[in-house]
Amino acid sequence: MLKNMLDVKRLMNQERLASFATVNAYNRPHVVPVFFTYGSGKVYVQADRKSLKVRNLARNQNAAVAVYRGEEAIIISGQGRVIESESEFRKRTEQHIDKYRLKLDAQGRDSMGIQLFNFQTRCVTKITSEKILYW
Repeated sequence: MLKNMLDVKRLMNQERLASFATVNAYNRPHVVPVFFTYGSGKVYVQADRKSLKVRNLARNQNAAVAVYRGEEAIIISGQGRVIESESEFRKRTEQHIDKYRLKLDAQGRDSMGIQLFNFQTRCVTKITSEKILYW
C-alpha cells in the first residue's frame, strides 16, 4: 500500500506502462497504454505529433494517467499540453531513453524505427497534476 508521495515517486519511476486518458472530439474518454517518465508531480509521455492523444489535448487539456501494480495504484489528473521548447523536448526524450534503456541506431531510431529526437514529427506531452490519488 502506498503511504506517501515518496512511495508514489518510487512506483512511478519503477513502472513501465501507464494508461493515458484524454477527451476526444465527441467529449468521450480516449484511453491508451503509454510509456512515461515522472518528476515533480508531472507525467511526460512521448508521442507522434499527429497522434489522437496529441490532437485531443489541443482541443481539451483535461487528461489523466493511471499506473498500477498489484493492489497499488496511482491516478494523476490535471492539464496536459505539448512541450514547445525544443531543449525541454530533448531533455525529456533523454530521460525517456534512460528510463527504458533504449538503444538508438546511427540515425537515432529506436527498435521500432522511430526517430525519437525528430522535433518535427515527435513531441513530449506534459501532464501537470491537479490531483494525485494513491493507495
